[in-house]
Amino acid sequence: MIPFQILVVDDEPNSLFGICQVLTDEGYKVIPTDNGKEALEKLKADSVNLIITDEKMSGLSGMELLTEAKKMDPQIPVIMITAYGSVSLAVEALKRGAFYFFEKPIFNNLERFLIIIRQALKTQEMERELNHLRKEVSEKYSFPNIIGRHLKMLEIFEIIGRVAKTDRTILIQGESGTGKDLIAKTIHYNSIRKDKPLVTVNCGALTDTLLTSELFGHTKGAFTGAIKDKVGRFQMAHEGTLILDEIGEVPLYLQKTLLRVIEEKEFERVGESKSTKVDVRILCTTNRNLEEEVKKGNFREDLYYRLSIVPITVPPLRERASDIPLLVNHFLKKFQEGQDPIRIEPKALEQLKTYPWYGNIRELANVVQQMMIFCTANVINLNDLPPRLFLNESDVAEEAGQEIQLTNIVSELEKKWIFKKLTEVDWNQEKAAKLLGITRKMLTKRMKKYHLEKVGKKYIKTLAL
Repeated sequence: MIPFQILVVDDEPNSLFGICQVLTDEGYKVIPTDNGKEALEKLKADSVNLIITDEKMSGLSGMELLTEAKKMDPQIPVIMITAYGSVSLAVEALKRGAFYFFEKPIFNNLERFLIIIRQALKTQEMERELNHLRKEVSEKYSFPNIIGRHLKMLEIFEIIGRVAKTDRTILIQGESGTGKDLIAKTIHYNSIRKDKPLVTVNCGALTDTLLTSELFGHTKGAFTGAIKDKVGRFQMAHEGTLILDEIGEVPLYLQKTLLRVIEEKEFERVGESKSTKVDVRILCTTNRNLEEEVKKGNFREDLYYRLSIVPITVPPLRERASDIPLLVNHFLKKFQEGQDPIRIEPKALEQLKTYPWYGNIRELANVVQQMMIFCTANVINLNDLPPRLFLNESDVAEEAGQEIQLTNIVSELEKKWIFKKLTEVDWNQEKAAKLLGITRKMLTKRMKKYHLEKVGKKYIKTLAL
């Protein structure tokens, strides 16, 4: 582990030597200097985690050093030490951003001094990590991370740009795996509420009773099992954004309550009669067609119109196949583990564009990861594609409704085993058939089934079906 670097500034030689020696014994890397001007130069040149400075120094004072250091790095903690302490001086140092104000001699209370140093370093580490996470979130939920150049996606980008800065309720509809959650979070992180809470509740994953408690909270003893007070998601999201995921799963009786809360901006916890005011922006996602659900009587019409002030319909991947190359290259970079980048051959990419992708972007991401594992020489070719990607659309649609696709799993293993044995014998079918324990005719049929064919020194699958 790289030791923390501490910049120590003191124009009194004995004090400077003593502090540096204590810190060195504690395992810190120390950068000593006897004046504020040189300290600022070292701060520019080195990666410093903490500044410990005397206040009374010739030239640049400790207070002036504190001010200039905070301009250079607002996150850098500064501990001020002085032999001439006063309440007003300490208050001024803290106002300017000092982490702590400590009176000399430090050796009279050395343990306390070391505790403060550890606290300062921990605080700085946490702040930098938090800023790093904020930057990651900001980058992840910026528009470039919603990948697509298809006209329908460009329309969605325009809608996001228009509504993100407003407080309008938004309904995001689309099949599972199309990226509805990403769009919802992108809207939040580009809104005026981006620094406020973002809370999500999966309405389809909870029973009716639990959903009510999850949304609005409950008091102790409100029902069996309510052993303590619980804060609901609406209250958690106060001044921020609440994402109601799979809003179409909310039962009818709760839809009326939900409508009232959205309109009146207040709610009651389960087991409590008084109302709690709340300021929340609502974003909803659903894989159902709520307009059809309204016609069937499964969803309240008034709630539908209240939620769909701004509707966004995310197209399935099969309706924007031209975006598949962009998405594939994005996932190749995202899931890259080694130093050598993995690329995909044009023929393999074209085959991916012919598949209907009923699992949408989520399924594509899964397939890309699988291909990256099994490809050789860091190149994905047709042989690395799962057999199901060569099925026609009707076959895929039928299998999409199956929870366990055992046939696909068996076919996948068989294809890879046949390919392995063929490559071992340099594509000699007679030898490969013997290794596999089947006849050459059986091998030929399976090669045709899995579209395996030798071309020169490369082995690919043909595209003829």
